[in-house]
Amino acid sequence: MKTFKTKTLIYDSQCPMCSWYTGEMVEKGLIEKEGRISFEELPPEKRSMLDMNRARHEIPMIDNATGELLYGLDALTLVIGNSYKFLQLIITQNWFKALLRPLYNFISYNRRIIAGSRSEPVGAVSFAPDFSIKWRMALIGAGFAYTALSIYLFAMLMAINPLILLGCVTLYFLVLLTFDLKKNETGTHQLDYVAHLAVLGFIEGTLFIITALLAKLTGLTGLMFAGQGAGRLLAIGLHIKRVKNNHYAKSLNYVFAAGAVGLIVIIAIFKS
Repeated sequence: MKTFKTKTLIYDSQCPMCSWYTGEMVEKGLIEKEGRISFEELPPEKRSMLDMNRARHEIPMIDNATGELLYGLDALTLVIGNSYKFLQLIITQNWFKALLRPLYNFISYNRRIIAGSRSEPVGAVSFAPDFSIKWRMALIGAGFAYTALSIYLFAMLMAINPLILLGCVTLYFLVLLTFDLKKNETGTHQLDYVAHLAVLGFIEGTLFIITALLAKLTGLTGLMFAGQGAGRLLAIGLHIKRVKNNHYAKSLNYVFAAGAVGLIVIIAIFKS
């Protein structure tokens, strides 16, 4: 495996995913330790070379010897292809990058929502991506669709009428959305909160399926309730963190927690 020695990836340090995967590239030997630097650490002379509007949406990579700049998939596929020659012929092709671009944009424009990153103080230099209603709605749609499917599968595995659970969860979200519209001032802020709920839906939906499968395989209904309890505690903790990081109204935490506990009660009633 060959390591790039003259190129540097410039990542968004406020995005835990960006910090993680560029760190993994260093760990796996795809780039050198010095081949990774955050926007905040980048010297002014190198920052001035970047197209900052593009750099906020596509991770930039600079060649320290020639000054050549690559962005996004062009940069990432070059790094991976350089280290894994058997992949190079495929992943560096334009058709392959065209196939990956929607997924890349989906993650890039939503990366701080997915990670639950802390928002910058007012007036601070921001390296966050622009708000894109297209990609935010894609995240919301995917998250809610996955949640609904997970609840349906959970209900079928647990022999509960799925319409009851789906109806309760829908009511739960409508109450949260009502508080969201009331407490969060701007439309962007309101939609971002809904997107955070969608991300939590991915996590909770997965836990729904896992706990149902474990209960089904072991025949221990109590295991399902224990898993549900742990899952709700995790979701509440993540919700509190996201509310704090993004300066949402704290009252949303109480509504979210009440709904999470109420859902377990409803499952217990209809499972008994």
